[in-house]
Amino acid sequence: MTDEAAMMLRVSAFGFVTGIVYWFLSYEWLGTIALLLLGAGPGFAGLILVQEHRRQGGPRESRADVLRRFAGIPPGDPPGPADKRDDDLGVLPLPTIWPFATSLGLAIMLTGLIYGLWLIVLGGGIAAYGTWGWLAAINRENRYGRIQAADNPPPPVGPGAAAVADPPPDRDLPAGPDRDHG
Repeated sequence: MTDEAAMMLRVSAFGFVTGIVYWFLSYEWLGTIALLLLGAGPGFAGLILVQEHRRQGGPRESRADVLRRFAGIPPGDPPGPADKRDDDLGVLPLPTIWPFATSLGLAIMLTGLIYGLWLIVLGGGIAAYGTWGWLAAINRENRYGRIQAADNPPPPVGPGAAAVADPPPDRDLPAGPDRDHG
């Protein structure tokens, strides 16, 4: 059984069980028929998928694996490498605001189909700018690597570094209500 067939059969079981419970709680025939049809449609599609899987010579599964798949429980992970350095790990991109800007522009542009051309133009501009920023961020990350802020900034370097690194003592400053006089 494939994952798609198992999902269809789960929806079918939900439709049939809910339809029967709904009938005994309400005795309303239209909702009961609708729920039973919700069980029949995906159930039919799920059974067709199971039959096609068997006809094409798919791998046979044990009953426990079929029940696990029907229940939606994922299979256990296969044994992996002992050391993560031996595994080829993918790298996720850094978080950015550009996908949100692009989707906001597209939403404004689609709203313009209802309210007028000016929103289509505005949304198109925002979507184009968001797409440009998104692609530029990806290109920058691919070219220069993952640039992240350091936990501790490096000490200042140069001729005026001592003046910046060591601030003047507090005794030259006027006393105020928030100063400690101890």
